[in-house]
Amino acid sequence: MQDSTLTPSIEADPRAGKVVRVQSRAFRADLTLIVVVIIWGATFVSVQKAIDEIPVHCFHVLRFGLATLVLLPMLWIRRPRKVQKPPPGLLWKAGCLAGLSLWGAYSLQTTGLLHTTPSHSGFLTGTAVVIVPVLAFLILRQPLEKRVVMGVSMAAIGLALLSLGGPSTSEAPPPDPNIPYGDLLTFGCAICFAFQIIVKARWASQLSSLALTIVELGTVFLLSLAAALLLEEIPDPATLSNQVWGAVLLTGVLATAFAFLAQSWAQQTTTAIRTAVIFSFEPVTAACFSWLLIGEVMSGWAVLGGMLIVGGMLRTVIGADEKTDSELAEP
Repeated sequence: MQDSTLTPSIEADPRAGKVVRVQSRAFRADLTLIVVVIIWGATFVSVQKAIDEIPVHCFHVLRFGLATLVLLPMLWIRRPRKVQKPPPGLLWKAGCLAGLSLWGAYSLQTTGLLHTTPSHSGFLTGTAVVIVPVLAFLILRQPLEKRVVMGVSMAAIGLALLSLGGPSTSEAPPPDPNIPYGDLLTFGCAICFAFQIIVKARWASQLSSLALTIVELGTVFLLSLAAALLLEEIPDPATLSNQVWGAVLLTGVLATAFAFLAQSWAQQTTTAIRTAVIFSFEPVTAACFSWLLIGEVMSGWAVLGGMLIVGGMLRTVIGADEKTDSELAEP
């Protein structure tokens, strides 16, 4: 009796297997993004040391040029496959918009690293996930809820505490009066990163993740090349140290080619809000690697500011996405 009673209820839900598959894909996407966050957090220190020797835009020319060259052969090895052909020009529109915002983000972030610490940079970059719902309201016309206002307020207070707290390291240099300026640049970087997430949330599911990433990174390369030629003195590659080339290799292959291809792929499956939640833990990884690699220790007020920033990010994004796994499974 019990078995026969249960059988119809199991068969009555033909979408159950599809929902399980969607949940499995979403889990893999989230796990991939966690790996990306760890890689990004690990690169803050190496980037800061590299730009002590090479101008910012020149560094980006090498980094994004290498990343684009790494991905280009994959177009022939594995051609993009999409069931429905996207509208003409959509790939270039989405890729160039994502690339423009990414170029702005990395230019501001790397310049900001000249005047602030890696842990400050990591925490402030993470505020992008607070800004995402705001941009979603302005651009995608999604409602701005009370928790968003509360999260932004918490992040703003945390930003003030983090900026005033200052670094405290075993080998700390004298206090840098330009740290607030560096923090401001890095906050601008967070706005650009948030826009990049919005762009991919809007169009990633309609495009090949590989093609979208190549156009995105290629755009960053070209903009960086133009900025380097106009604004900077081009160094002789033979004079660059192994430390710089190591940073280029690390960031170009792992933190750029792999990371942004993984993001494009993951945002085809997981939601923008889940992506934002995972990215909110990047500052934690940045602070951990700063402590491990250069002995940087945050002051008490700075730690409190960082906690408020993370709390504001989580308060903003948790529960903000009403889309369920079963809705994702719909054709």
